[in-house]
Amino acid sequence: MSNSGNDWFSIEAITSEDRQAVIEFLKKFFYRDEPLNNALGLMDDAKAIVKLEAYCNSLLDSGLACKAVSKDGHLIGVILNGVKCKFDKHEDDTEDDTKFKLIMTFLKKVDNEANVFGQYPNVCRILYIDTVSVDDKYRGKGVCKALIDKTRCLHLFFRELAFKNRCSMVYIECSNYFSAKAAEKLGFQCIYTLSYKDYLNDQGQPIFNPPPPHTHSRVYVLPLDND
Repeated sequence: MSNSGNDWFSIEAITSEDRQAVIEFLKKFFYRDEPLNNALGLMDDAKAIVKLEAYCNSLLDSGLACKAVSKDGHLIGVILNGVKCKFDKHEDDTEDDTKFKLIMTFLKKVDNEANVFGQYPNVCRILYIDTVSVDDKYRGKGVCKALIDKTRCLHLFFRELAFKNRCSMVYIECSNYFSAKAAEKLGFQCIYTLSYKDYLNDQGQPIFNPPPPHTHSRVYVLPLDND
């Protein structure tokens, strides 16, 4: 799984040997730059960082993560994916009082209101894109788009995903303006939008004020051809 359609980087499966390098990459770029993390100053909350790292490790355990690697061998991008079933039940972490919990509460609201399984009642399982991060030196060069596009094709490469889980749709929640644009270029359909200025705390103030152009959270879907 290495052809990306670009001659200066490739997209490859992340293996167990890559785990620590991937976590360090996410710490350097995703932890700091993701709009919701940035808006809350997540890097200043040590307990939140521990929660986020555990969460990222759980996504790596799925075996559905990919990396972008430059021709000279440098890790320049990461995408973490998972599988979600309409019958899954998730319990909240009641002991989490960190900034990470604020983000997860927001994402749960977006997921519930997007209601993908309600909008698409014949869909039982989706391949969801959870985390996309690109080295800031390589942004705007098609790396994010290539990572998302490879995820669209994962069901062709992973036998367990294709035959045991049988996902019929790819789902991505984009808190980042640029990942949303990448999804649109690949033909994903937007099914839900929430403006950050409309998500308020008890005092009526926006909880997230990420820097422009990150003004909305958007959910996109793309049907899969499983033939």
